[in-house]
Amino acid sequence: MSEYLSPNLGLNERVLTVSQLNAQVKKLLNNNFPLVIVEGEISGLHHHRASGHYYFNLKDERALLRCVMFARSASKLPFQPKDGLKVLVRAEISLYERDGQYQAVIQHMEPHGEGELRLAMERLRTKLQSMGWFEDELKKPLPAFPKRIVIVSSPKGAATRDVFVNIWRRYPPVELALQPTSVQGQLAVGEICKALATINLLKMRPDLAILTRGGGSLEDLAAFNSEEVAAAIYRSEVPIVSAVGHDVDFTIADFVADLRAPTPSTAAELVTPDARDLGIRFDEYVMRIEKDIREMVTRYKTVVAHIARRVRDPRRDLTNNRQRLNDRIRNFVRSQTQTLAQQETRLVQLQRALNQAKPSVRLQHYRTKLEGAQSQISQLVSAQNRENRSRYIHSLEKLVQLETLLRERTSARLQNLGRNLVQARPELTIKHLQSQIDSSKSRMKVRVGENIQFAKNNVTRILKNLEAVSPLEVLARGYAVVTKPKEGQYFGEITRSVDELHQNENIETHLSDGTVFSTINRVEKRIHGETLNISPKGES
Repeated sequence: MSEYLSPNLGLNERVLTVSQLNAQVKKLLNNNFPLVIVEGEISGLHHHRASGHYYFNLKDERALLRCVMFARSASKLPFQPKDGLKVLVRAEISLYERDGQYQAVIQHMEPHGEGELRLAMERLRTKLQSMGWFEDELKKPLPAFPKRIVIVSSPKGAATRDVFVNIWRRYPPVELALQPTSVQGQLAVGEICKALATINLLKMRPDLAILTRGGGSLEDLAAFNSEEVAAAIYRSEVPIVSAVGHDVDFTIADFVADLRAPTPSTAAELVTPDARDLGIRFDEYVMRIEKDIREMVTRYKTVVAHIARRVRDPRRDLTNNRQRLNDRIRNFVRSQTQTLAQQETRLVQLQRALNQAKPSVRLQHYRTKLEGAQSQISQLVSAQNRENRSRYIHSLEKLVQLETLLRERTSARLQNLGRNLVQARPELTIKHLQSQIDSSKSRMKVRVGENIQFAKNNVTRILKNLEAVSPLEVLARGYAVVTKPKEGQYFGEITRSVDELHQNENIETHLSDGTVFSTINRVEKRIHGETLNISPKGES
């Protein structure tokens, strides 16, 4: 330190170097401000990657404070500092001697006020994004022409009035309703969640809902940054449009909603079409539809006429098939009648030949052949019936397929025509065509039912004729067959004469509806009109 007298500076005044002065000021600051808590907003943040130190300024409306936070303290931060974040710091006030500027050496820092809200919002946004709540695949589409819209907002808010006025101006046909709720304050979160749940329970569920309010500070928009409101929007089956604040305001509700509108007025424009543009487009559609209808009617008339010339009337096939079926039935009945007559003649001849020869074995052989012939006749009748029925069903299936094809083509064309002609109101033409289709369908069902019943009657008549000539019918007329029991056979040895029978012998009498098992008490034989008692077996 050097001392000297200066007439300009005064007598005996000490002269200090810059380093000395800065050292004394630093000591003075350290002694008087050992530890202070300061509130301010971060600006000019710089993170020195090599050392890990943070250099930034804390500012308020009228002043700025230079700050440094060394790596040892910075490593303990529970959040990431950012410009604009309002924080509370615990610091020592010191002087950086080289530059001669005083600064705050930060030991601890935490968010404060709006900065804390912004930090909480960022944490929630990161959490919900990791859960997939912001994915575009989850966004529900909005209808192009909504019929009913619900506004979820405060009844007294200017944003609510803007939405109502703009929607009514652009699209008067829409039905608007208000679901009142608080949009600010302690009760806002619960009321907003309740309002969103209510619109999902309405009997007349709206096409979409607009959640809106005007701009404000981060504290004013706190309800729209809550996890409860985000969950209510996520669970809503009604599409939600978020129109909270102004262009620069972003909330958690904006990210979860199905559509984010920068302002309430913009929301009204995004969810509704312009009625004037719709009127012009409607007139153009009407003219285009009328032109398309005229061309379509002309084209379809040509197609129908062409199809009518090419399609063969199925009634002619049914008539030809019925005639062929009748011819085959007559031929079958004639051939079977002849066969049965020949077999009856042959049986009579065999019976005459067997009266004296007792050819029971041969009779059993012929009986087997007769049963085989009857089985073949039955199989032939069944096969013929199946073939005729198959051909008949095949014809019916062709008819049904043709009917189904015509119905499908007509239905598809009518549906396409109906969609294109919603505004043209062609109800009378459609009803007339539908009545013609129904009438044709009814007549076709009646004709098919008549043909099926006619075929059933023919088959029944054939079966009755076959049953009438069956050998079983002979027994049904009162005749019976007497046989002797034979072990292992249901139908034993046929008895032709009383000479083959003896007293106390067992016999079987076969009738049309069953068999009688009996024992002979007495045998009588007629010879030239006289009746003789035959002695028991072994007696003279």
